[in-house]
Amino acid sequence: MFFYICMSLSIILIPGPDMIFVLTQSISSGIKAGVRTILGSLTGTLIHTLLAAFGLSIIVQKSPFVFEVIKYGGAIYLLYLAIQSFREKSKPAEIETEGTELKGFFRKGFITNISNPKMPIFFLTFLPQFVHVGTGDESFQIFLLGMIFIIETFIVFFIISLFSSRLREKLSGNLMAASIINYFKGTIFAGLGIKLLLLSR
Repeated sequence: MFFYICMSLSIILIPGPDMIFVLTQSISSGIKAGVRTILGSLTGTLIHTLLAAFGLSIIVQKSPFVFEVIKYGGAIYLLYLAIQSFREKSKPAEIETEGTELKGFFRKGFITNISNPKMPIFFLTFLPQFVHVGTGDESFQIFLLGMIFIIETFIVFFIISLFSSRLREKLSGNLMAASIINYFKGTIFAGLGIKLLLLSR
């Protein structure tokens, strides 16, 4: 189990779409928005864990059609967020209260995670490597490993969100900084969307 914790933690620490998404949302909208984004993303991870536990992720792995539908759906959504960010009016950070549109951050985090077709394949191939066959219910073991992965991810992402929101506080009141953040966020979303479009099975 210790080996699994170390391995999964090393994977979580590698910057990926979810981590970058949490970082940008925390910088632009604060810690509460970052936490909502994390919870949305981890809800998607929980679904991937359940799919892996019950073997349903193999559908994504074996079906080119399902893979392409998820891929293009996710890419379109990310590009839509990019356009929104580029068109967003710049305003000082302190005016942009952290309580604004918090529900939307959960949704964005969830869709960004669940629309990544590589996620179910990753869980289907990674988690079973640490299952002890013959020592208990394999599905439950996969679920347990997935929950450990989720807890580790929350801790790492929360720390990232906390430090990112502190950066936002330092930039509070700077109109130019707010404008740069919007363009930075839009560029990140556009990059993730294009990367997803170019993703192959």
